[in-house]
Amino acid sequence: MGKDRISGWTIAGLILIVVSIGFIIFASAFPYWQESREERNTGITNIGMWEICFDEKGFSAPAHAKDDFMKRYYGCTYVFERDLRKIVDWIFPDWYIVVVTFVTLGLLIQPISVILVIIYMLRVCSPHMEHLLIGVTCLLNLTNGLLTMISILVFGIKAGRDKDWMPQPESNFLSYSYGVCAFVPVFCFFAAMCYAIDYLRLHTQRLINARAKIYAKGEFNNRF
Repeated sequence: MGKDRISGWTIAGLILIVVSIGFIIFASAFPYWQESREERNTGITNIGMWEICFDEKGFSAPAHAKDDFMKRYYGCTYVFERDLRKIVDWIFPDWYIVVVTFVTLGLLIQPISVILVIIYMLRVCSPHMEHLLIGVTCLLNLTNGLLTMISILVFGIKAGRDKDWMPQPESNFLSYSYGVCAFVPVFCFFAAMCYAIDYLRLHTQRLINARAKIYAKGEFNNRF
């Protein structure tokens, strides 16, 4: 298994994982999951996973946000900023917490996949464990793809229908950070496919080598 250990599937899968990490970072860093139309004054220009941008003229949270001080908010602010502590429950309804949690988990899972692949490529672990590393990498990418896909679907459905969340949902539209994140499940599923093929290749090779050793020792003939 010397020269054939690292196949094209191994390299392709690693590239897909690295690209997916870049896309997740981009989607998390830029607050453009949803924007409001310029001709509509909703009070909130755009929102992302960790940042919300209020209109320059100021915005007062709706009554159900339970902002006792009825404070006006201006400009872009980190969602856990001290000034927003009164309305953080309104900014983060249960379904949005699920979205943020699942996407953030992806940002943790994918680097683990990269580490496992590097360990495999550098032959740090026992040869008997190498196919398991590839198998775990496949499962991690499959899991991340499913989690991110759920996040994309939930946000896409709820952002436009939850009238208790952003004001005037009909005046808002999904923006480019959301679109970038929508590619992540595609990369993850293709990476999972690459490592599923690699796992089957390595597992088959192990079986062939095991049988070859049995024939070499003459154990096959001794059984009859």
